Amino acid sequence: RVQKEPVARFVMFHDILPEEVNCFRRNLYFLKKYTNAISMDDFFAGRLKIDQVNTVITFDDGFKSWVNVATPILKNLGLPATFFVSSGLIGLSGEDEAAFFQSKLLSQKTLHGCLSYEDIRRIIQDGFTVGGHTLNHANLGKSKDTSRVRCEISEDKIRLEGIADRKIQYFSYPFGEYHNKEINLPKVLKETGYRGAVTTTSGFNTLGSDPFLLHREITPASMNSWVFRARVYGNYDAVTLIK
Repeated sequence: RVQKEPVARFVMFHDILPEEVNCFRRNLYFLKKYTNAISMDDFFAGRLKIDQVNTVITFDDGFKSWVNVATPILKNLGLPATFFVSSGLIGLSGEDEAAFFQSKLLSQKTLHGCLSYEDIRRIIQDGFTVGGHTLNHANLGKSKDTSRVRCEISEDKIRLEGIADRKIQYFSYPFGEYHNKEINLPKVLKETGYRGAVTTTSGFNTLGSDPFLLHREITPASMNSWVFRARVYGNYDAVTLIK
């Protein structure tokens, strides 16, 4: 309101455990009632309101709880969302699934099961957006091998487009690592055909924000509702700025 320009807050979820469902539902209901919830396409098209905080709901990695829990609640509330998938996870089960999570430093205790190919198609058929997240949940900020970085990004995109039967336009940096001293990651994403990308750096986005370095809030499904609301409205940002 002070800036007199529309602002957008991107929120980020991962897995949703049974004990977190009610909290997750309450926080989504808050977004529905008190913010202007929009899709990634809406943001890039500039379809933002100036009298409300615009919110973009996102998910990272590729958990089964997305189709068992998240999408039914989102559909019931009429909320859009984008699901960023590491395609190497798709279809894994048992030891292969556990090994992938362990090797990629993803939390074992949140392991709910991975998405299947049909799950990806179902998410898209339900009207949601799917985005890229690298083939193997790779830390792009630490790699010095340009060929490997390009492969992680492009192969993931190719796989997802084959499953979804449509263009994949948006990307999420695994671990939020978007800076690489040796490789210009946003440039690689552009050359691969991406339209934009999200980080895990806190803050609001405006229509003038760098489309490949969009801010995003880490908001676990278990986050206390008052804390969640404060993060969405930028109260934490304001306190930090004052300090």
